Amino acid sequence: MKDLGICLVGCGMIARFHIRALADVPGTRIAALVDTVAGAPERLIEQAKIEPVPIYADVTAAVKQKDVDIVIVCTPSGAHMEPAVTAANAGKHVVVEKPLEVTVERCDAVINACDKNGTKLCTIFPSRFADSNLALKSAVDAGRFGRLTLGETTCKWWRSQEYYDKGGWRGTWKLDGGGALMNQAIHNVDLLCG
Repeated sequence: MKDLGICLVGCGMIARFHIRALADVPGTRIAALVDTVAGAPERLIEQAKIEPVPIYADVTAAVKQKDVDIVIVCTPSGAHMEPAVTAANAGKHVVVEKPLEVTVERCDAVINACDKNGTKLCTIFPSRFADSNLALKSAVDAGRFGRLTLGETTCKWWRSQEYYDKGGWRGTWKLDGGGALMNQAIHNVDLLCG
């Protein structure tokens, strides 16, 4: 069986986490990088210490590569739909950083494109796999707390204004979906739903 070729769309901070994670997944390799910011893919290659791969400024060209099987979307949250739909329409499986998108309509467009094209879709929620959260989930599933009727969560992360200003998209309705609830506390909401 051939290695699965991965195309990363968006070469910012979160792409480095995906590259590190993929290094632990046998049978995968980075096949392409996409970013509209000049120099971002080259910086990612250098920082992540990966072999050079084809670089594109447009996802449409990247998904035409026969050795791309999966597209991982690492763009700002409100810019997930376009590359995800393009990938699905090209018959590629799609992995999207959380949240899937910032409106129900945009989420539905991604889901519908994957359904129509028979491609798999997942959204990344890494907090599910923290040791403490796995232990808590196991205890809940085992019934150790009895019948649960209420769940509560607190997001104690603090982000400076500099964090929101960096990149110009965080904390905006259009690209972030509204701030902390969509960007950080979405992990807490996900854990409560699990």
